[in-house]
Amino acid sequence: MQAAAVIELPLPVYLLKWNENMKYFTILLPMILASGLSVLAGPYAPRVGQPGSSEVSMDDPNIIAWVTGYQDYVIGTHCEVVWQTPDNAIGKAVGIPDTNIVCLGRGGEITLVFDSGIGDSDGNDFVVFENAVTDFFLEIGYVEVSSDGVNFFRFFCDSQTTSTVTSYLDPTNITGFASKYIAGFGTPFDLAEFRGVSPLLDVGDVRYVRIVDIVGDGTYKDSSDNIIYDPYPTIGSAGFDLDGIGVMNMRVADFDNSGAVDGVDLICFLRVWLSSDGDGNWQPKFDVAYPKNGVIDLDDFAVLAKQYGAGVEAL
Repeated sequence: MQAAAVIELPLPVYLLKWNENMKYFTILLPMILASGLSVLAGPYAPRVGQPGSSEVSMDDPNIIAWVTGYQDYVIGTHCEVVWQTPDNAIGKAVGIPDTNIVCLGRGGEITLVFDSGIGDSDGNDFVVFENAVTDFFLEIGYVEVSSDGVNFFRFFCDSQTTSTVTSYLDPTNITGFASKYIAGFGTPFDLAEFRGVSPLLDVGDVRYVRIVDIVGDGTYKDSSDNIIYDPYPTIGSAGFDLDGIGVMNMRVADFDNSGAVDGVDLICFLRVWLSSDGDGNWQPKFDVAYPKNGVIDLDDFAVLAKQYGAGVEAL
């Protein structure tokens, strides 16, 4: 790999990364040039715009809510104060590689809060956005979810990058990490992965998503105990740069997608009470308890009762 080219002229902040071994902000020229590469080697989804890519735009109309708060922001090393603004993770992603992010630093983490909750429904349920400058300079992190803010469950992740990385990470070699796409495009996650895994996680009512930075020096492992590599070393704004997390499915008992589980949802539910697959009033979206049994019954009502009243304050 070519050495980084040092450019001492003023550059926009989104082109800058501090190289640990140099006195100046540097632009990683090979990284920029790599954006034009199209030959990729791995088995997973490629970069934005390529056939088979799984990216979600921050302007996707299926995103119905965003982060409403945060807690437990643990700042890792090599992270300057200018990047330490966790409020930047609240609300819609900006999609421009600039300072309007919260940086985790090497090995840092943050827990994001969703007042209206995230629910497991058809397809992807939420999307994580980073602020990658190019399609291949990807700083990645673990993604974990929780219903109570105490018990967290990590998404399966796999890395097939077999050697150290300074500026180029092939997105087709990674899956299950946040985030593998350029700024403005996020990596989607499906809560169906956790159905029936534990009574400590309600996939219909996830309130917390935790992002944990992965230090790319080979000290971190994926779900199969493979070594993980990503661009290393960087300092100043080292590690994962969170731009936002979008919600694509809210808690499952919000049947009218109003952002709250309220009396309207209860009325809708009663209209299909005791219906089953094949009945004229059957609607599968009301069969919300797991495992699904094809009948709208007390198990489904228990889910509605548990979530009733949630999100009303956000309307």
